[in-house]
Amino acid sequence: MSSRKAQREEARARRLAEEQARATQARRTRRIRMLGGIVIGAVAVLVIAIAISSGGGKKATGLAKGTTATKTVAQVQGLLKGIPQSGTRLGNPNAPVTLYYYGDLQCPVCQAFTLNGFKQLVANEVRSGKVQVVYRSLETATQDQQTFQLQQVAALAAGQQQRFWDYTELFYHEQGEEDSGYVNEEYLDSLARQVPGLNYNSWISARNQSALSSQIPTDANQAAAVNANATPTLVVKGPKGQGQPASGALSYDSLKQMVNSVE
Repeated sequence: MSSRKAQREEARARRLAEEQARATQARRTRRIRMLGGIVIGAVAVLVIAIAISSGGGKKATGLAKGTTATKTVAQVQGLLKGIPQSGTRLGNPNAPVTLYYYGDLQCPVCQAFTLNGFKQLVANEVRSGKVQVVYRSLETATQDQQTFQLQQVAALAAGQQQRFWDYTELFYHEQGEEDSGYVNEEYLDSLARQVPGLNYNSWISARNQSALSSQIPTDANQAAAVNANATPTLVVKGPKGQGQPASGALSYDSLKQMVNSVE
């Protein structure tokens, strides 16, 4: 009896050991599956993040097309029509107050300024002959010097046909995401083709003129002379002298105060 009892106890011990082993294996399997799920989830999140950063969320060019392009061109035409232009100058050259606008065509703050406070200034003070505007380039947002020169020369070439401000306004209206590489020949050519009255072949030829390229370092020196190191930087000059430089997307009221201080 004692022998059979001992055998039963040994068999019971084996079953317990086997059950414990199975339980341990089951726990290990669950942990492996859980870890695998975490890894898969992390990989999925990473893939989605890469897809977003390289595609869907990026505004590659900003170029307007179709009815949107037509509307944009009409807005720019309506703002500038009838206002004299000469090179980078907008407005009556005999206007008592001059606003020097230091800007970078890829600067998003310049875009916000140009499409808001500056637009009102053009519609009122510039159109009435009280203020003239002179644009000077200053590289800040554009991360590549070659691209900065390329885009600025394109605008200056339009200025040889008294269309600098048409080109510049369209650039700001159709500005892409900063430092996304959207400024290329296709983008610049497309803007030129949108400018009403611009002779495209003459514009292409003008872009090869060394005088236009040399204007860029001249603008940089003028910016340094007034301590301009951000865009947009605005400087007004009038009968009462020259005002202090102001930077940022200034409101129309702020611009009027600047103008009034020197007239």
